[in-house]
Amino acid sequence: MHRHFRLILTTLFLLSGCLTQANQQQEADAIISKLHQAIQQQQWDVAIPLFNPDFFKTDPEQHWQHKFALLQKKLGKIIDFHTSSKSKDPRFGGDFYIYIVSVRHEHGFSHETVTLFKGLDDKPLAITGYQIRAQRNP
Repeated sequence: MHRHFRLILTTLFLLSGCLTQANQQQEADAIISKLHQAIQQQQWDVAIPLFNPDFFKTDPEQHWQHKFALLQKKLGKIIDFHTSSKSKDPRFGGDFYIYIVSVRHEHGFSHETVTLFKGLDDKPLAITGYQIRAQRNP
């Protein structure tokens, strides 16, 4: 009886190891860098594939691009950007990578929260959430 219990626990432990996936932090960092380079150069054909296709069901591509046109009109061109913080949030269904990015413009700053998700399925790591706040210099 005690032996069966240990066998069951060992099996469950090994199975749970199969559900976890390799850390994809470096890939997430590369996606964030590629995203900002594409935004800075307005290469939307490079930026769009970095997103999960479901993202654009609620925020169409043209609407998303228009936000950047308005942002540049208000704050000017992007000078540079840096990651203020990043974290990994492992969940049962997959891993979330959350970035807070500060972007310096000619006439102010913007702050972004970018979320990437890698599920346990075979779908690639992709951006699933994107929020931006602008702050104009006085």
